[in-house]
Amino acid sequence: MKEHTVSYNEVNFYARMIAERLKDNVTHVVGLARGGLIPATVISYALDKPLLSYGISSYEGTKKTENFHLTQAINFYELSENNDDLHILIVDDICDTGDTMKEITTRLGLGAINYTTACIYTKEKHIDQLDQYGMVVPDDKWIVFPWE
Repeated sequence: MKEHTVSYNEVNFYARMIAERLKDNVTHVVGLARGGLIPATVISYALDKPLLSYGISSYEGTKKTENFHLTQAINFYELSENNDDLHILIVDDICDTGDTMKEITTRLGLGAINYTTACIYTKEKHIDQLDQYGMVVPDDKWIVFPWE
């Protein structure tokens, strides 16, 4: 698989581009830990909206597993009770397999939470799974982020 290393400047550019598109539609930004936290922070600052962290992963170290591990939860139900106009932006660094975004959107859908999904990068095969993205990369490209 071909590797492509991206810079902080690229991540910052795409995060701000996503923020500009969504400036009137978001009440909270949720970064998916770990990779989504840096772009979510940039978007949160750009939108001047609260940042929350949600730790969910299907990896153990660098190995992909079939199960999801919740390491940091958000009580979305409680959050929605206190915010009549709640609309969450879910942010991750990349939509690679699509599994993490499917899992979180299923959980939010069960709670009838309004949300928008965004990733800085997405593989071609997952374009339809996201509401917003910064850049589409070929399915055979492995993105290396500066924090890895």
